[in-house]
Amino acid sequence: MGASLRDFVSDAALERVTGGNGTLHRLPGVVFKDPDFLRLEFRNWLGKTWLFVGRGADLPEAGDSNTAPCLPIFLVRGKDGRIRAFHNACRHRGHRLVAEKRRGLLRFVCPYHCWTYDLEGRLVATPNVGGDGQHSLAGLDPAEHSLIPVRCEMWHDWIFINMSGDAEQLADFTAPMAEQLHFVDFSKLRHFLTMERRPIEANWKICTENTMEPYHVPYVHKDTAAGQPLGLHYMVEEDPIVGCAIDIEGSDYDNSPGGGSVDNLDMSARYLLRMPNLFLTSYAPDVIVDTLYVPDYNNPRRSWVEQAWYTTSGRVMSEDEIAQWTELEEVVLAEDVGIMAEVQAGVESVAVDDGGILSPAWEGCISVFFFTSI
Repeated sequence: MGASLRDFVSDAALERVTGGNGTLHRLPGVVFKDPDFLRLEFRNWLGKTWLFVGRGADLPEAGDSNTAPCLPIFLVRGKDGRIRAFHNACRHRGHRLVAEKRRGLLRFVCPYHCWTYDLEGRLVATPNVGGDGQHSLAGLDPAEHSLIPVRCEMWHDWIFINMSGDAEQLADFTAPMAEQLHFVDFSKLRHFLTMERRPIEANWKICTENTMEPYHVPYVHKDTAAGQPLGLHYMVEEDPIVGCAIDIEGSDYDNSPGGGSVDNLDMSARYLLRMPNLFLTSYAPDVIVDTLYVPDYNNPRRSWVEQAWYTTSGRVMSEDEIAQWTELEEVVLAEDVGIMAEVQAGVESVAVDDGGILSPAWEGCISVFFFTSI
């Protein structure tokens, strides 16, 4: 038997998380920094459910491939247009096959001994395996040594993997998010911007909790989110969807799409997490942003983030609009990244062994997220 949640978190701490003692707490600091707890998360939760790992827009053509963030898995679009996921290891001696984003590959050639696989993962060449000039070997059936696939499916443009292979149907997994964003016509998604993968020196849960609560907005984003006052926010706590929302008068989701300057976040918005890591932000009238936080598989104190932007009306963003969104979001992300790293530094202290008290008005979503996590 492996470790369980209660090897790290006491019954008293769980009682505090649920508010059973009259106040609402996070889980203890250990869950943000212990490598064994990260392994527990992967074994009991992250490896059993659907993980958001990428976008079709970033792999547009056959042979385009990339690693799944921080996981020993890679993604590739095949000649048939389908995106597949494979364990990122040659079947010979285990050398990694994909180290970075690549475009237009015809095959995967292991740099170590040149074992070669096609875009569908089939082993197609084993040079000199039986001796000099002998490219086959008795008992080596290429069909039995293809790359090992990982269950991989798409919801609109978003790519998901399920490492255990036995999660619910993806349509059932994403249905709660679709219901929350019922006003979005996902069939009209048009990708216009991706901000490339970058590290954050913080546990992935610290990143996630920061993104879904509005309490920090007037303090951390006092200029960039000046148009979204705290008092207009309201919480969304409908497991498995958690987050917050805001409705700004004159910024309606039913308005016709239009241009205009993006000076700060002064628009109606939904900030929603479908646990564990599908985070979508919709901005009125017709922009949706995904934020992809992925744990570093080997380091509980580090995460990786990517973001991508779409219009939901089918309209094409102008170069000026794209530049405005890029400038604004770079500033917002930089503000958040600094805060996340400082929270990680703080949870190293024994002062956070009790998790810290949460605001029931603005941070109940964090309690829901933690309590349902494992």
